[in-house]
Amino acid sequence: MAIEYLLVTYPEQRAVLADGNRVGFTNHTFMLPTDEYLITLEGSGYAPPNQDVPLSGTSLVKPMVISFSPIAPAGGGAPPFPPAAAPAPAPRPAGKKKRNA
Repeated sequence: MAIEYLLVTYPEQRAVLADGNRVGFTNHTFMLPTDEYLITLEGSGYAPPNQDVPLSGTSLVKPMVISFSPIAPAGGGAPPFPPAAAPAPAPRPAGKKKRNA
């Protein structure tokens, strides 16, 4: 039996299911026997809802990579990621003091 390598990417850690069985977690490479699998993530709020993956011809250094993306809840709502923070102010050069105007 040949072993294949699969990397499922998603912005957060989720359990990965192959044919309904938990086989690993997103953003980690895991091993499966050569076969065709229906890959889904645990939970909801991602797209596509599943991916049919014929897994063969991979290696540890070149796994098959598939991606899932978050989707916004129906009716709008908050974005799936927090907004980017404002950049920090640049530090003052050493030895220079701020003058009061």
